[in-house]
Amino acid sequence: MPLVETGARAVIGAVFGPTSEGETAYARHLLRHLGPDMLVLWDKGLDANAFLAAVVGTGAQFLGRLRANRHAPVPDRLTDGSYLSVIATVPVRIGEAKIAVTRKDGTSFTGSYRLATTLPCARHYPAPALVTLCQAARRRGSGRGGARIGVPDH
Repeated sequence: MPLVETGARAVIGAVFGPTSEGETAYARHLLRHLGPDMLVLWDKGLDANAFLAAVVGTGAQFLGRLRANRHAPVPDRLTDGSYLSVIATVPVRIGEAKIAVTRKDGTSFTGSYRLATTLPCARHYPAPALVTLCQAARRRGSGRGGARIGVPDH
């Protein structure tokens, strides 16, 4: 599992091992590379309660796709359509997005997903910008199960 910087695509860290350990176990080994000036981007599967708390404990922010079966309370919607919530003990903002993908062979599909972030301000980090950031990171590719690092502009 690689940890890759989004701009230069430099590998910051990587861990290897048997698939029986799972992605979250490997991702925990990469936490030592995180710091307060980083935004960690990941696809679904890395949203376990303890892992989210561990990422926040490094001082880094995160933006990641939630598993379909992950539900959080929706107290009030913000102006950009996202909402503040809590996953375990971690305060998050959750936004929903619809996607439409057309492959080179002409086949297409649509779907929806939810993103969770520790960036709470909808004015400075509007939901559409976060969706665009995730889509751009996925297009660049981080390798299966990888995480990417960016620095939030604020």
